[in-house]
Amino acid sequence: MTFNIFKNLRVKILFIVLLSPFVFADEPLVIDVRTLEEVKTGVIQDAIHIEWTKIEEKITDLNIPKDQKIYLYCRSGNRSGKATAILEKMGFTNAKNVGGMIEAAEKLDKKIVKYSE
Repeated sequence: MTFNIFKNLRVKILFIVLLSPFVFADEPLVIDVRTLEEVKTGVIQDAIHIEWTKIEEKITDLNIPKDQKIYLYCRSGNRSGKATAILEKMGFTNAKNVGGMIEAAEKLDKKIVKYSE
């Protein structure tokens, strides 16, 4: 039991440390809300992956300000719209659905790159 507690704590700390360049930068946070299988086909440069069904839990783990600029995308804009609505209900004031991946990459002036875990 103790091992699982420490393992989960280490995972959360590692998650925060790895994401801190994204979270504490002046740049907006870009989140891909597709499934991992979809993300493996390509992702927008500098985006992080959080499936839309886990957005409420994972965004809380990031401990970001409620006014942080957050751009969300998926394949078509449907799931990112749902994720945006969840964030808005949580009090995030700058969450925006930027649509499907290709459209979002154009809007954000970013490249689509290979995903690395």
